[in-house]
Amino acid sequence: MVNVMASQNQENFKRGCAELIALYLLSKEDLYGYQICQLMEEKSGGRFTMLEGSLYLILYKLVELEYLTTYTKLVGKRRTRKYYHLEESGRKYLSEMINEYDEISKGICLILDREEK
Repeated sequence: MVNVMASQNQENFKRGCAELIALYLLSKEDLYGYQICQLMEEKSGGRFTMLEGSLYLILYKLVELEYLTTYTKLVGKRRTRKYYHLEESGRKYLSEMINEYDEISKGICLILDREEK
């Protein structure tokens, strides 16, 4: 029972961070969904993994809010990929999210008697 709860808590925490991470990765270059998932896992040393389906829900919301736009690119002769591009409004939103993250992280470190890193 404890392992199930811990696993659920980890998933909820990841979902909350995924929007920030996806926006950050897209601030570096345009990416497609699977590529974002791969980069999350790779850059976190395997500690942060996300199913594509869960990520797409976040990406769709960000497109709806006009923080991201999409375009399709031909790959090979017949296959296409949908790429996500971070708009200026998305960059501002990302900046706000990073500031909020920094403040919350500092507060949590203080509560947990941990040094800031």
